[in-house]
Formats: sequence, C-alpha cells, structure tokens
Amino acid sequence: MDNIMKTSFIKLIALITLLSFSFYSNAQTASADNINPSIYLSGVANQLLAEVKKNQKELISNTKLAETLVRNNLLPAIDSEGFAKRTIGSKNWKSATPEQQKRFVKAFIDLVINSYAKGLSLYKGQTFKFSEPRMSKSGNSAQVRSSMEQSGSTPIVIDYKLSNKTGSWKIYDLTVEGISMLKSYKSQFRPSLAKLGMEKFILDLESKT
Repeated sequence: MDNIMKTSFIKLIALITLLSFSFYSNAQTASADNINPSIYLSGVANQLLAEVKKNQKELISNTKLAETLVRNNLLPAIDSEGFAKRTIGSKNWKSATPEQQKRFVKAFIDLVINSYAKGLSLYKGQTFKFSEPRMSKSGNSAQVRSSMEQSGSTPIVIDYKLSNKTGSWKIYDLTVEGISMLKSYKSQFRPSLAKLGMEKFILDLESKT
C-alpha cells in the first residue's frame, strides 16, 4: 500500500489533487448555485493559491499545518465513504461489519491526508484552467477537465468525476495524465485484502496512518 506515494511524480499528483480539490470545496460553499461545477472549481483558484503562497515556507517543515489545510479543504469536496467503498469493491464492503467499514473509511481518509499534505511544499507557481463540465442526462453526475499550467512545461491534464446525490457535488475519482486515483488505490488495496482478510487489512492500513 505504501508504494502509492513513493515517486516524485505521484507527489506532484498529490499537489494537483490537493489544490484542485481545495478549489472545488471552497467554491461549493461560495454560492448556493451548484449547477456548474467548473465555474466553482475555477472561481476561487486565486484565493486558494494566495493562501498556499502565504504559508509556503512554513508548509515545508510544518506537517501539522499542511495536514490541517488538507483536512479542511479536501474532505468537504469528496465522497469519503463512496470513494473508500469503490477502492475495495461492493462485495468486500458488504462483507465488512459496520464497525470495520467505519474504521476503513477513517484509515483510508487519514492515508490520503497524510500523503497529500506532503505535496503542498511542491507548489511552484502553477495555475489551473477548467473546461465546461460534461453533465449526465440526469444531471446527477459530471466530468470536468482541467489543466495545470507550468512555466516551461507541457500542461498536465486532470479529469474529475463528480456525483450529486445529496444536493451537493462530491468528487469520487480523478485522473492525472491517464492515471486514475481510484484505480491506483484499487490495485494496491485489493490484493492485500485478498491476502490478509478484512480485519488484518484494516489493521495494516491503520498502522500506516
């Protein structure tokens, strides 16, 4: 499991994920009108980038501050239970007790927070552009494409998948340059779960957070 965030490229994905999720989270609370996810994703980018810039030096050494920023900005934007459930699959999820499900979601989210907090110090003036969303016919799901612009480098493409089942948009997956965050966790979790069983798998995950 701990191979997910080992390379510098994955750390860059962590940065992209954090900043982009943060844009979405704050935008969602900025207005009661959540019809167009792209508008809200892009609408608060400058404000959040200013916050990161202001704390950039401290974020390099202050892990707690980084984790606080991630927790405050990331969690409201994602479907925590739905995301966690998708990583292990419906069958495995249903086989777990309610207590195990709760522990797994917490351990998974803690893993995400701990991993992504490390990406904050990698901010080097990147900017983000968001395209219009592709909405489902029902209007309850959407895909949004964005690009991270870097001086002297090719833009990095990020695709988001969002659902709106409870009156607010939640992100349940994103793909960075063809690498799905959800699929990456699936490939790590499911073999371990098959080998260890649910309880030992959760204990192993908890030991890493």
